[in-house]
Amino acid sequence: MNLDRRSLLAGATALAAWPAPALSAPRFKWPLGVQLWSVDEELRRDFSGTLAALARLGFREVETAGLHGHSPRAFRAAAARSGLQLASAHYSMADLFTDTPRCIAEARALGVRWLVASSPRPDAPLAPGDWLTAMRQAMTAAAWRRNALKLNEIGRLARASGLRFAYHNHPFEFARYEGRSGFDLLLEGTAPALVSLELDVAWAVAGGADPVALLREHRGRIRLLHVKGLKARPAPGRYGTDFRTGVVGIGDVVDWRAVFAAAARAGVAHAFVEQEPPHLRPILESLAACRDQLLRI
Repeated sequence: MNLDRRSLLAGATALAAWPAPALSAPRFKWPLGVQLWSVDEELRRDFSGTLAALARLGFREVETAGLHGHSPRAFRAAAARSGLQLASAHYSMADLFTDTPRCIAEARALGVRWLVASSPRPDAPLAPGDWLTAMRQAMTAAAWRRNALKLNEIGRLARASGLRFAYHNHPFEFARYEGRSGFDLLLEGTAPALVSLELDVAWAVAGGADPVALLREHRGRIRLLHVKGLKARPAPGRYGTDFRTGVVGIGDVVDWRAVFAAAARAGVAHAFVEQEPPHLRPILESLAACRDQLLRI
């Protein structure tokens, strides 16, 4: 056992002593879920130990962000051994454009209900540097429309395979492209029966959108939620990662009570806690704090 693994397991053991109460608070109405991008580095160091640590913290559902060198069935078995349910799987539009059948087959083998496009595909290569800024600059109105057409196609194939399909936003969807937001262009070009939405609340706020208004306007179409803290709004027109997400509910610029109430009315089925790097404290400790805050919001 190397030092990294020993340290990770020691931290997980200490966190296991924290109470992991069932989420029965009236405002948060979903099984406690986590997006595995939050623990990407930890999964690379100790895959099974990290899944077990998440379960000990009280998480019950997970959304995948890559397979970390495992087959879908091995990934599914490891999650089941830890008491975790695989609810959703993220794939980039670059992968979905290139090999939709493989992505759908993997999602089916994982046993998830939801296949989610985690980001759009621009028509031009990304500039070096911050990914959010580069993606904002690379996307165009024409690219958003092409992505919408592909989303419909993927949604049709996913539905035929017994999966639900959704698109996940970042801040740049709410930027203007030839006078229209990328978000509006996507919604206009996709069929609600084929393409649902996963609303990343913090990223929507960072892009200048009102998440409560979005949930009201797109009731029944926003079925998945990403829950993470946002401590400051970027300056208008800025989309870079020059801000950190931190623990949900501590000093946030998001009104989580209003968001959760609107999400419950809108028919949201799953809510996943996510922490974006760079992490402000050890990630398992941060996720435990998110869990506790969700009981208090």
